[in-house]
Amino acid sequence: MSDLNRNGTDQPQDSARSSALRAEAERHSHRFHPDQPTGSLEPEVPRRFRLRKLKWILRGLLLLAILIAALFFIPRIKAFFSPKIDFSAPDSLSGLLPDETMGYNKIDFSNAILGESREKSDFVVLEQDVTVTSRVSQALANLALFEKSQVIRSYGTGVYTVDLSKLSAKDVTVDEALSSVAISIPHAALAYVTVDLEKTEYEETKKALFAFGEIKLTGEQANLLEQNIEDSMREQLAAEEMLQKADAHALSQVQALFDPIVKSVASNYIVVVVFGS
Repeated sequence: MSDLNRNGTDQPQDSARSSALRAEAERHSHRFHPDQPTGSLEPEVPRRFRLRKLKWILRGLLLLAILIAALFFIPRIKAFFSPKIDFSAPDSLSGLLPDETMGYNKIDFSNAILGESREKSDFVVLEQDVTVTSRVSQALANLALFEKSQVIRSYGTGVYTVDLSKLSAKDVTVDEALSSVAISIPHAALAYVTVDLEKTEYEETKKALFAFGEIKLTGEQANLLEQNIEDSMREQLAAEEMLQKADAHALSQVQALFDPIVKSVASNYIVVVVFGS
């Protein structure tokens, strides 16, 4: 009987002790985690991780929004503060402005052509061979019976040139419709004549009945003969048909000179050479 009472009395005491221990544990738990509501079974560490992750997502979205706004508004801000300049040239300057498609203008062609022409004050367009036949005679007392004569054949070369050093921008005309550059040049002119003395040919001296010996010229007579030979060569070379031949060569030679220069500026343009007034 006494054992039953003892056991019955001890059981409620054990139950009360267990309740007190659980309450003490809950108090300790709330002491270290005051934000966690009473009776919550959710762990504290995962909840903080989700809060921190949400905070980084919000920051990323904010940064992305700022970046999009900057990309959208920066060009508009630049356009607002950048001054817009419209330039329209008078008709007299329209030929000097760059071509909108190709990017070149008359100045480009003129500078290229004139830069080359400055060094061509005596641009050789033709070298023409020429031959002059002279007859030299001597006679004692101017009597035919004592006359002796000799035929001299002289060879030389005439050089025709064109002065390109005086070309100016007005001599260069650009035709965009025909894709051509017209260059106005002066006519060809006979610049000088050279006599090749080594090629001179002397025929056999012809002598009259009482003539003897060879023809001998004094220094003055020899100089006069050379001058007459050169004058005769110049006369032949200055003939109209020879000047026309020189002009024809001038057109082709100048065209060949400037064609690569023009094509270096615009490969689709051609050169047309004409004579100035």
